[in-house]
Amino acid sequence: MKTARLFAAVLFVFSASNAFSQTNSFDNAMTLFQQKRFAEAAPAFESLEKSSPGQTDALLFAGKSFVGMERFAEAAAAFSEYLSSHPQSDEAAYLLAYVKFRENKAAESLNLFTAAAKIKPPHADDLKIVALDYVLLGDQSSAAHYLEQALVMQPDNVEVRYYLGRVRYQQNQFALAIAAFEDVLRRDPQHVKAENNLGLSLEAMNQVDDAIAAYRKAIDLDALAAHHSEQPYLNLGILLTKLGKPTESLPVLRKAAELAPGSAQIHYELGKAYFNLGQFADAQRELQNSASIAPAESSTHFLLGRLYRRLGNSEGAAHEFALTEELIEAKRHSGPPIPGGTPNGP
Repeated sequence: MKTARLFAAVLFVFSASNAFSQTNSFDNAMTLFQQKRFAEAAPAFESLEKSSPGQTDALLFAGKSFVGMERFAEAAAAFSEYLSSHPQSDEAAYLLAYVKFRENKAAESLNLFTAAAKIKPPHADDLKIVALDYVLLGDQSSAAHYLEQALVMQPDNVEVRYYLGRVRYQQNQFALAIAAFEDVLRRDPQHVKAENNLGLSLEAMNQVDDAIAAYRKAIDLDALAAHHSEQPYLNLGILLTKLGKPTESLPVLRKAAELAPGSAQIHYELGKAYFNLGQFADAQRELQNSASIAPAESSTHFLLGRLYRRLGNSEGAAHEFALTEELIEAKRHSGPPIPGGTPNGP
């Protein structure tokens, strides 16, 4: 009898000690997570899951840690496994749908959002991601529908208003796009992307002076931002070149190239500006840089052909013009491009 009581007591102490150890380990992993030390938090949570499969939220937070590191395939695996033992977790269901969006798997993401909505109705930010899935699928009408629904739920959501402006721009509904971006800027005057996209929308409406003013303001805002974007510099440079002002376009295009040296489009626009100024050596350098980054871009080879012809290099010009025709023909036979694009826009 005494032996049985002693064994029970030892077992109780062991169980309590093990439970305390697990709690302590989970708290330590959570501390790492809260400190955004995701590379350390993820394996700590995975280790906890192995010791007590399906008994804690360790896999949920491992998935969140992977999201923090933008390791989306591992995040998806963690959320999927967590849902197998916690099928009513709306948080995991919506996170898995979000991760599939980040993997550019829009159709799969939409199916997962539908499943998540059966557990719990979506929030405005969930509908925003649903809308961006439709953007990736090229369905701008459905994207606008869900963004408008999100705004009914949360009228002050600046990010949703910004994306609605982007969708209206893609729909060529430029007046609505302008209204959306101006609304964003009333709520957040420092919103660089909204100011830049306001410029694009004004330019599309042929309000050139206002567009230039918007691009310049976006550039001023970008100079004050912690993270910089080449887009307002590029858009202003393109417009100035179109207006026959290549000398004015060069400084902003050079700044764009400084911010995004791997952009084929920026090197192309620089090459065009130099070409229009008769600075052919600089034009050749920039166009060759562009062609090396994006060799299948026919417009770059066509301009290189024109440049070589100006330089008296008939053989080089013929080669570039022939290559231009080949690329155009190949694109014609490849069919329409797969709908998609970056949700953040230019």
